[in-house]
Amino acid sequence: LLHILQVRAPRCRGASGFHLSELCQGGNRTHLAATFFCLLVLHKQRVLELRQEVAYGDIVATPGPRFSQL
Repeated sequence: LLHILQVRAPRCRGASGFHLSELCQGGNRTHLAATFFCLLVLHKQRVLELRQEVAYGDIVATPGPRFSQL
C-alpha cells in the first residue's frame, strides 16, 4: 500500500485523492481487508485523510498533514 501511495503522491497533492475501490480492484477478500486496515492505520497516524460521503459509499483518501514524511 505504501508503494501505491508513493506512486500516486504527486497526483494526490492538491487533487481529490483516490478511492478505496480503485485500490481494491481485482483483489480477494484478504487483500481487501488488509488494504482497508492499512488505510485506517495511516489515517490514525495522520498520513491520510479519509472521507465517506454516504453510508456504505466509497471511501476517498487524500494526503494528510504527515503525508510528506513518508
